[in-house]
Amino acid sequence: MESNYTLAGIEITAYIPDDMNYRNGRLLGNFLVETVRDPHAFHFNISNELPELKFPVVTRQDSYTVYGNEECQIRCIGEKSSPHMTVIHKGKEHFVYLKASDYPNGITEKTVLNALSLEHLVTQISGFVFHCSYIEHNGKAILFTAPSGTGKSTQATLWNKYRDTQIINGDRAVIRIENEQVLACGIPFAGSSVYCENRTLPVAAIVYLAQAPQTTIRKMRGYEAFSKLWEGVSVNTWDKEDMANVSYAVEQTASKVPVYYLACTPDESAVKALEGVL
Repeated sequence: MESNYTLAGIEITAYIPDDMNYRNGRLLGNFLVETVRDPHAFHFNISNELPELKFPVVTRQDSYTVYGNEECQIRCIGEKSSPHMTVIHKGKEHFVYLKASDYPNGITEKTVLNALSLEHLVTQISGFVFHCSYIEHNGKAILFTAPSGTGKSTQATLWNKYRDTQIINGDRAVIRIENEQVLACGIPFAGSSVYCENRTLPVAAIVYLAQAPQTTIRKMRGYEAFSKLWEGVSVNTWDKEDMANVSYAVEQTASKVPVYYLACTPDESAVKALEGVL
């Protein structure tokens, strides 16, 4: 089976054997395209044992270990002693090996998404993965970001209720710079959100939220704007090149679009306050 996708401007082809019983569904179905020109190619394989690795360790994280050298990067996903997936990245060629005992019924969309390493891919197109609720308003994107539990989804729902805006993604987006314009891209990662649309829009504003007994809003600038955006960034902190690319993209974003600090109550007053400065 061959499936073509476009995610945040990145072309991807997944080559998946029929015996893996893979079907596109809610997450990746919206990102299917008929043809691609120069894609990242992901080749999926399943076997009883994963490839033996003889490369230096780059980093060990809770859920994966990275190996590699100048020619390739290898991610072993799962527990250190018993990974269930190995992905070998060589430029635009990616080889995905799955341990058969961990995939007795085939693979799902989440298996494919785990193999992509989207946080790394988007750094190559002046982009970064951003934790936010993403809505469309007057043909542009508004992104709400905040620590977990603060009310990102609540604000998106309020705008949908009172201004009939469309919620594109309730959990994440890719922000990228193209031709000096800051764009928000829907992606097939949505956490527990039911919203996962494939839409790319110019960014009108990014809003950092805080809970408060009354609603106030102010524009942030300089380092304050950068630091609040950085809180929502998902990046491989162990990769120096990724960190440099993302730092520059965040700096450009903070300088090109307004970033607001909205301390608010969870009602229409928050909508009106933001509406007043847009």
